[in-house]
Amino acid sequence: MLSLVVPTYNERENVRSLYRRVVDTLDGEDFEIVFVDDSHDDTPDEIRKLCAEDSRVRLLRRMERGLATAVIDGFNIARGDLLAVIDGDLQHPPEMLAHLLRAQRETRADIVVPSRYMPGGDPGGLSGVRRLLSLGGRALAHILLRESRVTSDPMSGCFLVTRAAAAPILSARPKGFKILLELLVRGDVQRATDVPYAFAPRGAGQSKLGWQTQLDYLRQLLDLVTVNPDNTRFLLFALIGATGVAVNAALFALMTSGYLDLVPNGTLLASLIATQVAVLWNFIWNTSITWRDRVRSDQLWRHALRYLVVAEFGALLTTTVLFVLRGLGLEYSLVDQLVGIVAAVLLTYRLNDRWTYLEQKPALQTERSMRR
Repeated sequence: MLSLVVPTYNERENVRSLYRRVVDTLDGEDFEIVFVDDSHDDTPDEIRKLCAEDSRVRLLRRMERGLATAVIDGFNIARGDLLAVIDGDLQHPPEMLAHLLRAQRETRADIVVPSRYMPGGDPGGLSGVRRLLSLGGRALAHILLRESRVTSDPMSGCFLVTRAAAAPILSARPKGFKILLELLVRGDVQRATDVPYAFAPRGAGQSKLGWQTQLDYLRQLLDLVTVNPDNTRFLLFALIGATGVAVNAALFALMTSGYLDLVPNGTLLASLIATQVAVLWNFIWNTSITWRDRVRSDQLWRHALRYLVVAEFGALLTTTVLFVLRGLGLEYSLVDQLVGIVAAVLLTYRLNDRWTYLEQKPALQTERSMRR
């Protein structure tokens, strides 16, 4: 059985249209629709009319706000082994449900995500500002949360998940509004698959997206980072890298403000010195904080040498990405440079984690030492 959970907040104009489209789409399927309503208008009255007309429609009326908790509460009263979520504003086309069901049955995935950012997908229903915010939020999630990379659209508010995969979060009270991220990080998701879809323009009502929502998202990301030690380690690496950029810029500005004017190629020399000092700065703090649990005092020089090799490779990668993107006709130098920096950060973190600070397994004791 499929349980469709629909969180609603002042969506009176949309609920009946949504119901009709769901019924048409799921004709022949065993399903129920669970509306979880936090409205302060007459939306619940409209839903109650649907409940009286169709026993497959249920209403959970709440006295609190919060999209993530609304979905969790809906999951907890749902009767199906498959749980789906769509928003009540019709920007998630109900017709997607048939595609989600088919994809889950074909792949046996724990979670199926409609993606706006894969071939065949389209974020066209987003305004310019909202599209920019969506892309930025997606990039942040992929950078900070390893688990989010199983889907090309971790910001989606529409998905289908098995009850078994959702079970670990059913007793949680997550903060924020991106319940999919909660599922990916805290749930038991072993296999995920994407299907393309086009994000539709809002039919009626007003968007609930505001700056407070964006701040809540950032808090949610920081909260989820702490769940997985690998994500926490990456965040520390990125923050230390940011301080290294500041050290590099400050030292370069100091050396080029008159101190190296009489030295041939003084600017180049200043750049090289500032870069190497920043690398040393990053190495000291990453060794002391980020990978402190893996550092061995007798291997410190090996750590330092490998860190230097990785740092130089990262610098080369940044420049390479810049020139490749420009060669492809993308002549936005700052954007190209930022793309290169992100690529370098992701790769250098992985190399440092898997090579520079490779966790050493204790050597087996010899028979002689054991006898002693």
